[in-house]
Amino acid sequence: MCFFISIVVKGGDTKAIDVALRRHGRRARPLENASLRKALQSDEHHFLTTVGHCDCGTVLSPGLNSIEKQNSQRSKNVARLRKKGWSATKIDRWIADRTKAEDRAEQQHQLNAPDTFELWTNVIHEVIAIDGVHQAGILLHFYSGHDEDEGIELVRKSVSVDDFTDQLRNIKEDQLLIAVPTSV
Repeated sequence: MCFFISIVVKGGDTKAIDVALRRHGRRARPLENASLRKALQSDEHHFLTTVGHCDCGTVLSPGLNSIEKQNSQRSKNVARLRKKGWSATKIDRWIADRTKAEDRAEQQHQLNAPDTFELWTNVIHEVIAIDGVHQAGILLHFYSGHDEDEGIELVRKSVSVDDFTDQLRNIKEDQLLIAVPTSV
């Protein structure tokens, strides 16, 4: 249905993390996802950063936002909805709503909404600088259902905070790109 960008943080104060993200036009809303919880370490916390409807059109997924990707995903979702017993009318309404959401996301993207590689690098650097935070990372996922029930097959990749920006430019869907502070 939609792309969402979230962060995963090891350690730190939830309120301080939210304050840091708000300085960058985002937010840190705690999100519990059973599938993701199994893949995270016990002291890692997952936060949804989205302020608006979704993060479709994000700079983090130029290859993932192609029309082919959207059409392929839409076909899969329609098949899933049919299996659930949705009527053709309800599916048509869902498609219309999805199209409107995608159009809104594209308009937001065109208005230079806060979404750049520099923004995400600055967010991660600022979050890592918070007392008690040991590492922080970005996760991009295309949710096809409810965010708390969604199955996510997470792939972790840890990089030094110095290499984070370069690696962020190549982030993949469902890859948790973790920035680890460099030793002093």
